[in-house]
Parts: sequence; C-alpha cells; structure tokens
Amino acid sequence: MFPPGRWLLPMFWLISNAICGIRSYRILVIAPFESHSQCMLVTPYIQALKDRGHQLTVIHAYKHCMHKIEDVTFIRIWYNNNVFADFEESVGIGSANNKWDEMSFMSRLMANATLNVLNNVEVRALMQSGITFDAVVLEAGYSDVLYGMAAHFSAQLIGICTCVADWNINNLMGFSTSTLTEPIMPFGAKSVKNVWDRIYNWFYTTQEWLLMNLVFLPKQRLIHDHFFGHLEKSFQEIRQDFALMLLNQHFSLFRARPNVPGMVEVAGLHIPKEDPQLPSDLQVFIDEAEHGVILFSLGLEQDSKDLPRKTQEILVETFKSVPQRVIWKFDGEPTMSLGSDIYHSNLLPQQAILAHPNVKLFISHCGMISVIEAAYYAKPVLGLPSFFDQFRNLEIMKEEGAALQLNINSLTVKELKDAVHSMINEPEYRESALAISQRFRDQPMHPLDTAIYWTEYIIRYKGANHMKVSQSQLKFFDYYSLDNFIMVVSRLFLVVASVFLALSKSRRWLNHLSTSAKPFLPDDIQHNRKEYLSNFSANI
Repeated sequence: MFPPGRWLLPMFWLISNAICGIRSYRILVIAPFESHSQCMLVTPYIQALKDRGHQLTVIHAYKHCMHKIEDVTFIRIWYNNNVFADFEESVGIGSANNKWDEMSFMSRLMANATLNVLNNVEVRALMQSGITFDAVVLEAGYSDVLYGMAAHFSAQLIGICTCVADWNINNLMGFSTSTLTEPIMPFGAKSVKNVWDRIYNWFYTTQEWLLMNLVFLPKQRLIHDHFFGHLEKSFQEIRQDFALMLLNQHFSLFRARPNVPGMVEVAGLHIPKEDPQLPSDLQVFIDEAEHGVILFSLGLEQDSKDLPRKTQEILVETFKSVPQRVIWKFDGEPTMSLGSDIYHSNLLPQQAILAHPNVKLFISHCGMISVIEAAYYAKPVLGLPSFFDQFRNLEIMKEEGAALQLNINSLTVKELKDAVHSMINEPEYRESALAISQRFRDQPMHPLDTAIYWTEYIIRYKGANHMKVSQSQLKFFDYYSLDNFIMVVSRLFLVVASVFLALSKSRRWLNHLSTSAKPFLPDDIQHNRKEYLSNFSANI
C-alpha cells in the first residue's frame, strides 16, 4: 500500500468533509470503448465517487469488466458499428504501415465509437430529457465529438487520460508545450539527446499535427456539427474547454514533465489500498514454488493462443526448462502439454500475483496498466512489446535498470532462457525495481483520493477558471521561440553579409588600385595582372 504514515492529509480532508457535509453532485461518466484496461482504471474511480454520495450515470461499452454498482445508473452501449474488430485489425499496423494509415484507421474507429454512443436509444432519451449534470468525465484521447456532451448538459468537462500525456492532450488544456518530447504515437519518436534527434522529432510531430488537422479532426467536426450544432460554442471552443485532466502517469515512474494546475498525475488510482488476496489454488501454487514464480501475460487485448505455433512452442520449451514455476495467461486450452509447473488461465488476478513476494519476474507486453503494477509491486519486467505505447513504457523501465526487451516475432529458446536467467539471478534488476517501487509509493495521498479530491474541487468551483491556462496568455512568438530564432538568423545574416561585403570591397579596391597603377607598369606585368585578377574573381 502507499505509506500509512502519509495519510494525515487525506484523513484531514475526510474529517473536514464529515464536519462540513458533502454535497451530492450529478456526474456523467462516458466510456465509449471496449477496452478492459480502461475499464480497470475507471471502475475504482466510479466506485469511489459513488461512495462519496454522488449521483452517477455511466455510459459504457464494456462487455464483462464493468460490474453493477448499487445506486449507479448504467447505459450499456452495443456495438452496431464493429469498433472492436476494427481495433483488432489496426493493432498490427503500428509497425507495418505508415502514420497516415494509422490515423485513417483511428479516425474511422473513433467515428464509429462516437456514433454507437450518440445513436443509442437510451442516450438519446437522456439528451432529450432536459436534465443537467455537474460534470462529464470521459476518456480524453480521440473522443473529441463526445466533448460536446459536457456543453449539452451544462457540465464541467473532465478528462481521464489512460496513457501518458501527449502534445494533443496538452493543447486541450491550453498548455502549448514542446511537441518534440511528447508525440501522440510514441514508437516512432526518439529521445531528444542532440540536435539531430530534435530535427527528426520535429518532422515526426509535424506530420502528426498535419494528420490530426487534415485527417482526424475534419470527420469528427462533421459528426459534432450534426449532433451538437445547436450549441453556442463551436467544435474548437469545446475542445479547449477542459477543466481537469487526470493523467495515468507519475513523475516518479515516467519522465518528469512541465505541467499546469489542471493536469493532475494519478497513476496507480486503480491499485487497491490493501494488497488483494489470491485464490486458494494460486496461493498454494506460488507458496510451494521452491525457486519462485514467473508471471507471463500479454494483457487483456492480446491472446497468447493467437501467437504463431512456433512462438508458442518456444515459450513452452523455455518455461519447462527453467527451475521456476510459471503462471501463464492463456485464453482457451493450449494445444501442447504444459506440465505441472505451468499454471494457465484466461483471466488472472494480476495484482494479487504481483503482490506475492515469491514472484520473481514479470514477462509482459508492457501495457500502461501492467507497467504501473510492476513498478508498484517491485517486479523486474522482461518486455515483449508489440504496438503503440508499449515500447515507450518498457523504455522507461529499461532506463531505470529494471527491464530487458526481446522481440516476440524473432524469439528463440536460448535468447529467452538467457534473459530469464539474467533477470532472476542478477540482483541489480531486483534492486532497481525495488527503488522504483519505493519512490512511486512515496506520495502524500493515494492516487484515487487525489483524483476524487480534484474532481470535486472542479465542480465545487464551477470549473475552477483560476486553474486554466488561456492560450491567449502564450503568444505565438513565445510558443515557437520565434524571438530566439529571429535573433540567431539575424546574427548569421550579419556574419555572412559582413564577409560578403568585405570580399566585394576588396575586389573593388584591387580593381581601383590596378587601374591607377596601369600607366606605370610594363606590358608584361599588365598581362600578368589581368590573369591574377581573373583568377581572384573566379575564386571569390
């Protein structure tokens, strides 16, 4: 758990609320995507808001994750447009195709997800009921059309960012920071270490900006104008109307970044305050593992059964050859014999497993949730990333000395076995993971309490305009550092102009000198003088 000695602030907050009384707010939560990881993130948040006495309506597209919470109104979104199938199709295009294809897929994906919500009969009835909400909370990434729900219901707009912030999220908050270090699609960008990396990232993010404005947003604007054309605010004005952005990141784990008051880091809000308990069979399996346990999971959006047959055989052969027991998230029944030292299931209590001290290594796809949990429970990570932010998440752990990376598409038994042996037997990986865990846990409040506090704060102060950064406060020249650019160009121009002027004057002076001296020179010297001046002119 987060350190018990640091609960003075949240205890004071709870006591003051008890004394002063808690006002019940009406909050609409919109989760338009069928993503289990997003569901894991938002469910504790919904439960905590309900426990605080707020009235919640939840519009969601989750099939299995979202359990019923008493006194919460749920509207289930059914997939009339096959959004999840499109997502599965687009998973592999991150490395196979270019960013134009990615953004085209994303535009179609988000348009279909938005239409699923706005064409839902219950949602239409809610929008026509005349009801108002105090806040609308939704996933901020790519759901631009649904931002209009906040203006429609006269509510404050609050975003939850499942992944780390990028330049587009920053812009939504009026925070026009450099695009070079926080691209939308992180796997193609580079860490900025020199001027060439900076130039490369500039071209990379410029392409993203063009894609966002030429491919993604035009289609979103058309859908917005169809459903929310009656609103006084324009599509662009609503996009800039966020009062709060809850970021699933923290400076102790991910890179420190410049920030504004309305962007609050709450990584770990889904982690319970007390370590979860294991089922009895898993408890025995882990307790009795003489050499420890390895957890292998590719997350909830990828299935191990869909891996190539050869890759599955490599994994099974490796797991059978190591002294550790293995817990494998495997959907369905494996076609190969696994033996008694490999436990498999299609759904595992990942946090409860990672919390056990006898778990020595986490072999993971390195999704955001998995990396945060590995960091919290101090487990070294052997990464097998495939797409989107997984490479960046793993890179953070590698820089801290708590992870290694392998390519799942070219995996060999020797390579995997050597990596497992190194990470379990070399103490620096375990020590680095422990150091990350200690600083990540060292927070004044549990991240869930932080998220709830700022949500209520925004509602209490009617959007907290005093926290917002107006884009008008940051001038065009300041944002792009054009004053510095103009100064550098001006100095360079002066140097070049001075050299050119000096050379021109030298040439004219030589011509004048030679003309003045011509009557006094013999014929042969005049001939040589012409050749010299001709050569000098050619050289300059």
